Formats: sequence, C-alpha cells, structure tokens
Amino acid sequence: MISSPKIYRPEPRFIWPEKKRCAAMICFDVDGETTALSEDVALESRVSTMSQLRYGPTIAVPRILGLLESLEIKATFFIPTYIVEKYPRTCTSILEKSHEIGLHGHLHEKLSGLNPDEEETLLDKTLDIMSNVLGIVPRGFRAPWFEINPGTVDLLASRGLDYNASLMDDDVPYLHKNGLVEIPGQWMLEDWEQFAFNADPAWGFIPEDCDKVFNLWWQEFDAMLDYGCCFNLTLHPWLSGRPSRIKLLERLISAMQATESVWFATGSEIADYISNNPAARRELCLEGPAK
Repeated sequence: MISSPKIYRPEPRFIWPEKKRCAAMICFDVDGETTALSEDVALESRVSTMSQLRYGPTIAVPRILGLLESLEIKATFFIPTYIVEKYPRTCTSILEKSHEIGLHGHLHEKLSGLNPDEEETLLDKTLDIMSNVLGIVPRGFRAPWFEINPGTVDLLASRGLDYNASLMDDDVPYLHKNGLVEIPGQWMLEDWEQFAFNADPAWGFIPEDCDKVFNLWWQEFDAMLDYGCCFNLTLHPWLSGRPSRIKLLERLISAMQATESVWFATGSEIADYISNNPAARRELCLEGPAK
C-alpha cells in the first residue's frame, strides 16, 4: 500500500484579520510616459513609444477601475506626480472609487542616482503636488525600480508617511525601527518581466502568454496561502491594462476570492493593521529582516 506523501504546512507567518490565511495587496504603478522620460527626456519625440505608455493613464486605468468595481476590491495606485499633473482627472477618478494613491517619485527617478539633499527635495516636491492637485496627503511610498537609499526609510518617516513598499527581504510586513511599516514585494509578482516590450529603445523580450503568467502568479499565491504570507502584486496599466491581461487579472483575483481565505487590502489598511497588531507577525529567525 502506497501512503500519501506528507505535505508541509507550516504555521502561518502572520495572524491576519477575520481569520484569513493570507493578505493580498493589488498595486498599480501608473508610470505612463515617465517610463521613458526618466531614462531620457529626448524620448518625448518618439511618438509611437510615448503612445504606448500613454495608453496606461488614458485607456487602461478606466478599464482597471471597472474591473476592480466588479470584483468589489480596493487597490493601491502608486503614481509619479508628473502623471498626476498631466492626468489629474484620471487620478481623481481613482480616488472617487475609494482606492488609495501613493507616492512614486515625480519622473520615476532612480533614487540611487540622488544624494540625500536631492532625494529630500524630490520627496517634498511630490508631497506638494499631491496636495495641490489632488488635495491628498499620501500615506505610502514605492520607490521607482523598488530601489531606495540608506536614508530613505528615515526620510519617509520624517515626512509622516506610514509605510514603504520597496524592499524584498520578507514575504510579510514588518516594522522598521522608526515605526515605518514595510510591505515587501518581489520581482516574480511584477508584470514588467512578463509583458514589457518596446522595439526602440529596446525593453523586454517576447511578451509572455497569459496562461503561463497566470500559472506563475497562482503557484506563488497558492504557496503564500499555505505559509500565511502577503501577496503583493505589482502591475503597470500600460502593460496589464490590455484586454487579454485584464481577463488574466479577473481570472486570478476571482480564483483567489474563491478560496475565501484572503484579506484584500490597500497599503494603508495593511499598515494600520500591522501598527495596531505588532504581535501578529511570527518571526522565523533571531535576526529578522534588515530594518
């Protein structure tokens, strides 16, 4: 008689609200034209390239908002303030649907190329634009390209932000020493590696099949569900707002909802829960993530 293999089911990494087994933060980085302009402002004259990027805030975001309303979940949109200034109505529509908007630089700047004074000036500029154009004070930040500097966490806390979503040293949230909440992500749960393509300048490779991407993301979610993690999915409207990929997202989220074990939450909701329930986190090692 062949016995069934023993399946590893560890204690969950986190105690989530409502006895859910996993949290899910669905994020959209509305980079638009800053994807190219942050590399070279001369690319503004590349009409076709810019049109592909413009598809994000003009066509894809309204389509995404419709899908999220149908699925009855709230998402977090990280938006460079160049896009906020250029497409204020698009950004307002996100707020009108009760989604969250977080900071994402101005022109999608790579922070690694800035000194501390330049980074501070940039952060203050983006906070001012968010206040002046949208009338909001963002609570969260995601660094362009997920890359921050040694002083970024303290700078964010000094400006009153509640969370950062830029690091990759865990798969559940944690508190930095200054009280800032970190909501880690990972490159595998990112659509750029799957779908990005442009001929010149050359970005990406051959765009992946949606079934392959569904399997990739579903397998990670399914394991995270077992381990009690936080599924932090990062999408770009100009990539994931195309019709077949909207169907992919609908299929993925619907399957996640069918487990009845997922807490779908915005970055601020997760940050509030972590701050109010520090004992919810289960440590795996004495050192823990770098804080």
